[in-house]
Amino acid sequence: MKIAFVGVFCIFGFISAQTLTGTWEKKASLGGTGRHRGVGGNAWNRGYIGLGHVNGAGADISYKDWWEYDPATDSWTQKADYPIPNHGAVAFSVDNRIFVGGGSALTNQFYAFDPLTNDWSPISPCPLNPGDVQGFSADDKGYVVFQNQLAAYDPGTNTWSMKANVPMNASNWSCAFSNGSSGFLKIGHALFEYKPLQDEWIPRANHPGLSTGGSYGFTINGIGYVASGYVGGLSTVTEEVWAFNPGNNTWTRVADLPGSSRRFSAAFTIANKGYLGTGTNGINLNDFWEFDPSITASVEVQEGLHGPLYPNPATTEMFVQNVLKEMPYQIYSLLGDCVDQGLTEGTISVEKLPKGTYLLSINFNRHVFVKQ
Repeated sequence: MKIAFVGVFCIFGFISAQTLTGTWEKKASLGGTGRHRGVGGNAWNRGYIGLGHVNGAGADISYKDWWEYDPATDSWTQKADYPIPNHGAVAFSVDNRIFVGGGSALTNQFYAFDPLTNDWSPISPCPLNPGDVQGFSADDKGYVVFQNQLAAYDPGTNTWSMKANVPMNASNWSCAFSNGSSGFLKIGHALFEYKPLQDEWIPRANHPGLSTGGSYGFTINGIGYVASGYVGGLSTVTEEVWAFNPGNNTWTRVADLPGSSRRFSAAFTIANKGYLGTGTNGINLNDFWEFDPSITASVEVQEGLHGPLYPNPATTEMFVQNVLKEMPYQIYSLLGDCVDQGLTEGTISVEKLPKGTYLLSINFNRHVFVKQ
């Protein structure tokens, strides 16, 4: 059996249009100073961003200000400050309250923000003493991940309990999101799902995008979105956004984040839209964007790969020259269905694919290169 990847190879490629789901719209910038490693949350159809820090050029400042976003008026209002300056903290939303803790403050004391009273109140101390952490809410509880440990918080009883350990160490600026019943943790390119009822972690499909850390996650209608982040090291950042569908365990690239590529943003969801802002690419940002997954956008895609694809047709595997580091790839049927995806350093297995003609897509240096 042979798999045909037919078409004329082009070293430099040419630009064509490809449709990616979703569109971004610029909204009012955060009222506070540009920053990164802040936190975001939502309650009562409002969004919240705060904390974070700036560093470099002799400055290293952490913030404690807290801002409320109203999508109806596209405006920000400053609310009560978090009790202490902090960055790299974790936030989760349960029952229209936002719980924040951990981070550079290096304390196990968490605080709950109530939008109705505009105040912060201490909750019972977390059994972890987390620094850089991730968190999510699922099954009416909040969850905090520090390294490979998981602690669950029950707002109804104001108690914490230790849960099943994470399969990998999650301290390297990982990314979390939730679909309400499960939590998801992206560590590098690996993705794990936590099922609260079973108290277990299961591996899911690897993230095929460029980001290896510093991304931020949010969820719309049960689909998780992972936006921006750094690529390998802090100096290289990406504007890519990927959607994960837990139902079929697949990733799909959606519309890229406009404006500046960045790492360490903050995000939240209101109704059927996602919101993301702040972050850094060497410059601390305070811009703010709304993502609507229901609208499609046409983007530029460069066709052709940076090296020959051989053999073509292929039987068991094929090779792409000039792929100098691990790159995400996807293989699509001519109907547009993703039939395979993963990471490659130049070799791609095709032996499990039925005989036919396919499109190979490789994300190369923030461009999408496509070859039949």
